[in-house]
Amino acid sequence: MKRRDFVRGLAPLAFLLLALACTQAQAQPQGGSDSSLPLLDLLYVVVVEPLFPLLAGAVLFMWTRSHLIAAGLSALGFGAWGAVYFSRLSVDGPLSGALYGLGFDGITGGLLALAGSFYVHLIGTEARRLGKERTTIVHAGGIAFAATAFVLLLVTHGSDKVGIGLYLVMLAWSFGAAYATGSFGGLVATMAFALVAMVHGIWGAAILSGARDAGQAYLAIFAVPPLLLAVVATAALGRWLGGARSANSAADK
Repeated sequence: MKRRDFVRGLAPLAFLLLALACTQAQAQPQGGSDSSLPLLDLLYVVVVEPLFPLLAGAVLFMWTRSHLIAAGLSALGFGAWGAVYFSRLSVDGPLSGALYGLGFDGITGGLLALAGSFYVHLIGTEARRLGKERTTIVHAGGIAFAATAFVLLLVTHGSDKVGIGLYLVMLAWSFGAAYATGSFGGLVATMAFALVAMVHGIWGAAILSGARDAGQAYLAIFAVPPLLLAVVATAALGRWLGGARSANSAADK
């Protein structure tokens, strides 16, 4: 296992977790209200708001080929939006709200954009190393699993049984895909996104049920990294066994 592959697999997760904690802290209720959000508002908070900076970072990196430029432009753009938004809501005055929105949304948007730009770079690296077909299988499968996991946990109100079942499927996919394709970094990154999507599904279900302060930021910070360790180990084992199989096949020829 090359250190470069390991770092590339975990870099998107690091930025994603930081930004996830920030966005969830922002979305905690003001004044202790326990009223549930309308569905469209909920989808905006747990889906659209985190996805926009991710996509912005990915697009800007493909355009500029620079992680810093992609993150910087995203931070400025989303920071400006946050300044306008919170300047209208702050009880301490427009200037105080604008400064809060500029800093909060700027940092969060920049971190998410950095995760998106690193992820696009990772896809390109794996496409050159593994080929487009294998890379497509790994990343398309991982993204589809993440979307499915989010929906299932949202509609089942964060069911523990569904969550455990999804995690077992994740481990099986991590081993099988790594064994068959030789991917490690891309597989770990997609499963990291899937874990975060599962957290958002549970968090969204809690908001819909009226439990606005469900402590999901703590779940993201403390539960996701240990869960990912098993995925990393499983993917590493699958890739090692797949590499050993390929080496034996080449030696027999």
